Amino acid sequence: AGRGLPSYAEARCPDPVYPGFVLGPEFTCGYLTVLENRSKPDGRTIRLAVATRRASEANPKPDPIVFLTGGPGGSGLGEGPGVAEHWRRARDVIFLDQRGTLRSDPFLSCPEVDAFMESTVGLSWLAPETLQQDAATTRQCRDRLAAAGADLAAYNSTESAADVAELRVAMGIREWNIYGVSYGTDLALQTLRDHPAGIRSVTIDAVVPPAINVIETGWRAARESSTAIYDACAA
Repeated sequence: AGRGLPSYAEARCPDPVYPGFVLGPEFTCGYLTVLENRSKPDGRTIRLAVATRRASEANPKPDPIVFLTGGPGGSGLGEGPGVAEHWRRARDVIFLDQRGTLRSDPFLSCPEVDAFMESTVGLSWLAPETLQQDAATTRQCRDRLAAAGADLAAYNSTESAADVAELRVAMGIREWNIYGVSYGTDLALQTLRDHPAGIRSVTIDAVVPPAINVIETGWRAARESSTAIYDACAA
């Protein structure tokens, strides 16, 4: 990309990442700067928050682990203090806040969806109205963010996979290991498919296949799971 992109620069770690989640002194942080939309080389740039937990051994292995969290929309940095404590003995572990998420810039938050999710305690997963309310709330947030100038077409797994690939290069890492959980498995698999260079290994935990739209199937999957449990109990 033009303008010297992508680029990585160290910065102070956010303190706290969010209430109750503080990155300790074993972490260093920074930002990856990339194009918001790679089809628009003269378009605006965005910054993705990155935190690295240093290996505890004196001579760590040269290939770190990069952790891709789920959601989609979860904060990778928020996972840092608690995820896989045993990993860091031999390798650095890198946590990424994917584009649009908590500590990246811009943060595309949806308080409308938060409020709706709080109300779902009193809603039925079996009712089609629940899915309809969910879709309407998501559309409300989408319209607000688009009106504020976010190029929402660029906040997708294709661009995020390119972010992961560019992060490795920008940080000067020759080879690394990708660990994805939940939606992070989808992103890990798409990164492996589209940008295989420099990937030593991939671990996928709680797999979301790229062919499945987890947003469209979420309520249906919850309904099928709960129904199967109730049927088993009844039997």
